[in-house]
Amino acid sequence: MEPSPLNLRPALAALAAAALMSTSAEAAQIFRQTFTNGLGANESVGGRFAVKDGQAGNVNGSKNYDYSWYQLVLDLTDYTDATMTFDYDILSEYRYDGFNVVAATGEVDPPNGLLVPTTPGFYGPMGNSLSKLGPTALSGDQRGSVAFDLTQFAGQAVTLRFQYQSDYFAFNRGVIFDNILVTGTRAAGAVPEPATWAMLLIGFFGSGALLRQSRRRYALTGH
Repeated sequence: MEPSPLNLRPALAALAAAALMSTSAEAAQIFRQTFTNGLGANESVGGRFAVKDGQAGNVNGSKNYDYSWYQLVLDLTDYTDATMTFDYDILSEYRYDGFNVVAATGEVDPPNGLLVPTTPGFYGPMGNSLSKLGPTALSGDQRGSVAFDLTQFAGQAVTLRFQYQSDYFAFNRGVIFDNILVTGTRAAGAVPEPATWAMLLIGFFGSGALLRQSRRRYALTGH
């Protein structure tokens, strides 16, 4: 027997409520960058850093006394935690040229605000004094993936600067990086992302069509 429109309403209301509840307090992708389509409005590069062939950094090499950076502004106001990962490849003079990430909720002022990775062994002590990097950075010949915990910035906006600095440069290479991914837990009651709204609207329109169809059948059959 077909359910009457009145019987359908509670079920549809429950589905709508469940859909809305599912958009809160759950893991979400905050930001993703593969550098295949250039930079977004919240990104910039400086020095000799550039974007090329799906990578960013010293894609055109480096020079003596280089200071270069990629800067990313993230809006974490709707999140209770956040994690960032990316891939890297560096070829530099060990302990004399290096790469690290600094962060600030206001204007970035390196070397202040060093962001310490959760991946062990990523940074090491520098053998010289580079004004922007400070005493700790990634250097030498290394490649892999690294993770950073951004939870300390949850609930606010944060500016991240991926920075590279050299003195007398022996390798003409530097650092390149790609596949930046930031994920986090959206706070309960936060406004859903546009993609989530689209899914909800599709569900609501489908529920409305089901209700109208049921009403027509109910009118024709009386049950």
